[in-house]
Amino acid sequence: MQSLARQADGLLCISAAVAGDVRQWLTENGAPLPHPEVRHFHLGADIDHSLPSHGRPDDAEAILARLAAAPVFLSVGTIEPRKGQQQTLDAFEHLWQSGSDVRLVLVGKEGWMMEAFAARLRQHPELGYRLFWLEGISDEFLEEIYARADCLIAPSLTEGFGLPLIEAAQHGLPIIARDIPVFREIAGSHAFYFSGTRPADLAKRVHQWLELRAGGKAPASTGMKWLTWKETTTALKKILMENGA
Repeated sequence: MQSLARQADGLLCISAAVAGDVRQWLTENGAPLPHPEVRHFHLGADIDHSLPSHGRPDDAEAILARLAAAPVFLSVGTIEPRKGQQQTLDAFEHLWQSGSDVRLVLVGKEGWMMEAFAARLRQHPELGYRLFWLEGISDEFLEEIYARADCLIAPSLTEGFGLPLIEAAQHGLPIIARDIPVFREIAGSHAFYFSGTRPADLAKRVHQWLELRAGGKAPASTGMKWLTWKETTTALKKILMENGA
C-alpha cells in the first residue's frame, strides 16, 4: 500500500467505505496520499449482461421442495472467516433449539482457513433438512434459490461492496445485514440491520424480523439503487478522464 501510494496517480476503490478505509490506513501508517488522492465508484450488478453460468444439480427439485415448508434465509458468499457464516449457523442452531422451523441456505465454496467449519457443515444433523450448503451452484440455480428465499442474511464482518444485497433487491427479497458502513452505503434504509458477534445477537434480530414481517412492517429492499455495468464503466471513465485532465 505504501508503494502504491508513492507510485500511483490515484487510487480507485469499489465503495466510499473502502476509500475511507484506504485513506485512514495511509494516514495511520505515514504513507503519502496519492494525487489526485483516493476516489471510488460502484460495481455493476446486471448479471444478464455478464456471462451467467447455467445448469441445475441433480437434486434441484428436492432442494426446492424442502425449502417450501418454512421461512428460508439465504446467505451468499465464499465460506471464509470475514463472511460471518459461523455466527450465522450458531444463531440458527439457537433458533432451532428454541422451536423455530426456519431454513438456512449457505451458497458459496469453501475458502481459506475454514476446514473445521466445512467439516461441521458436512456432518451437521440438519444438513438437507433445515440447513443447506450449496457449494458450487450455477448462476441459473442461484436465481431459483433467490426466488424461493424469504430473506437474505448478509453477516459479513467486513466487505468491499456487497453484491448479494443488490441481487436480493433485484428479486424483491428483504435483507438482514450486519451494521457495517459499506452495507449502509449500498442498502441505506432498505435493510434490517444487526450488530454484535454472539449467536444470540443475530438470533434475536432474526426473530424480530419475523415478527415485523408478520405485521407487514419489515423494511423492503425494493427501491434500492444499483448500477448496470454500462453505468459503472461510464463512472469509471469519468474519473479517469478527470484525473488525466
